Amino acid sequence: MRLKFAGLLNIFSRVEKPMLRPHFIVLTITGFLMQNLSTQAQELRNELLLPEGLGFSNHLEYSWATDTKNEILENWLNLDYTYSAFTAGLRFDVFQPNDPSPAINRGRVRYADIAFKYIRADVGNAYEGASLTVGNYYGLFGRGMILKSSEDRTIRVDNNLLGLKIIGRFHGLQITALTGQSENLQAVRTEVIHAVDLEYKVLKHLKAGVSFASNQPDVSGIARTRLFAGRLEPSLGNFDLYAEYGIKQNNDLKETVFLSQENIVGRAMYGSLNFFFDRFSIVGEYKLYDNYAFTSSDQTIVYNTPPAVRRDYSYVLLNRHPVPLDANNERGYQAELNYGVGDNSSFLTSFSETKTLEQSSYYQRIVGTSNPTRIQLREAFGQASHRWNESLTTTIALGYMEEGVTGTKSVTPILEAVHTIDETNSIRLVGEHQHVTVRTTGERYFDDAITLEYQRSPGFAVSVVGEMETHELPVGSFERQFWFLGQLTFKVGTHTDASMVFGSRQAGNICIGGVCRYEPAFKGVELRLYTRL
Repeated sequence: MRLKFAGLLNIFSRVEKPMLRPHFIVLTITGFLMQNLSTQAQELRNELLLPEGLGFSNHLEYSWATDTKNEILENWLNLDYTYSAFTAGLRFDVFQPNDPSPAINRGRVRYADIAFKYIRADVGNAYEGASLTVGNYYGLFGRGMILKSSEDRTIRVDNNLLGLKIIGRFHGLQITALTGQSENLQAVRTEVIHAVDLEYKVLKHLKAGVSFASNQPDVSGIARTRLFAGRLEPSLGNFDLYAEYGIKQNNDLKETVFLSQENIVGRAMYGSLNFFFDRFSIVGEYKLYDNYAFTSSDQTIVYNTPPAVRRDYSYVLLNRHPVPLDANNERGYQAELNYGVGDNSSFLTSFSETKTLEQSSYYQRIVGTSNPTRIQLREAFGQASHRWNESLTTTIALGYMEEGVTGTKSVTPILEAVHTIDETNSIRLVGEHQHVTVRTTGERYFDDAITLEYQRSPGFAVSVVGEMETHELPVGSFERQFWFLGQLTFKVGTHTDASMVFGSRQAGNICIGGVCRYEPAFKGVELRLYTRL
């Protein structure tokens, strides 16, 4: 451990900007000290008489761009303590400097503060009881069509609410009521949101629920936005279903756009069907989102995130052209089929399509347009895997995508092979080729990526990714661009996960569930440490 720690200090002592170096070294030392403590956590509990209900986690991310000399440090330190029916916790955030995107940094270039704190009291059990939370909290109603307050550090989403949340459970009925405020782009909590959700287990295989949410703008003269939704979740034999329908109301839009002749200014519908039989399964989804984004009056806070109804891929090139969710102007569906042949072969195929709404939609009537429907996203994917013997498994895949934001069409064949050396060691090789056509300019270019990974389960992996992209504009020219990225992940002791990324990657969007974050081109080193006790 001393050698590893000394090596890290030697590496980061060469960082050129002294402003951040002390902060990073202090946090690095803290992380490794926590690792030393965590490897003997039980002994320390006994010797120091630490409370049994104490929980700790620390998440550190650091990046150093060698070309621009920019460095970013981010750290989230969580402490939670439970005693009897009470739980209290806090999260101390450090961003020095913060992410350059204003949607993420919310006006805080350099920041260190307790950004999340709460106290919760729980009585009863999971079937009959109650919970009261005061402070910061997250909340999810159904599939997120009315309310989704959550944190995802990969895409830097954190729309937690500060206020009061109450949950009550009694004889199959669960009631959730909350009131709170979320931060706007200036990192100020001004607008209040009120919401309530009732879910009842009608029968053994049937649940039903209703939700309501309303915002209270801090500016006088602006009408509230109100959302209502109802849902059903039946489970019948080999079928699992989910259906939810919602409406949106706003008196300003009602009076100015619809001249008080219509009470509804938006609607949403989502449904999913899962069917499984032996080795065969089908998954189907449908969505209709017509002016159903639930945002603050200044449009800087998003309170709901309905299901995206699109695939999230694990391959590099299939994520090169993501399409963000538009909860105001989408209609679409997705279907997926899985089939297993024996114990060694499996097949997967899926197709999805998302279009903009027609001229008669609430959305187009509100913005005053009369555009025909067009394809936002059309994608097809097929995959076949076969295990040849105990040491070799291969996968072939083919992806097709059309997306309307950038007007591109792409075809991506993929070949993957996994060689299992023994119970703990394996090697994975993936080759990807993508042919892209830009329909607006007629340009055609190619993108190739090769991934080589060695994994020693459960605590060590090293991988390298090489990528080449060609361009042919202007006409007659030819250009190649190369990126090379290496990643090392390993466990430090029993409670710390570490990863180091070095090299270069091209700019692009990172999307999870239809929510995207733009990540600029990068060349340098990134370090991540995650410790939990």
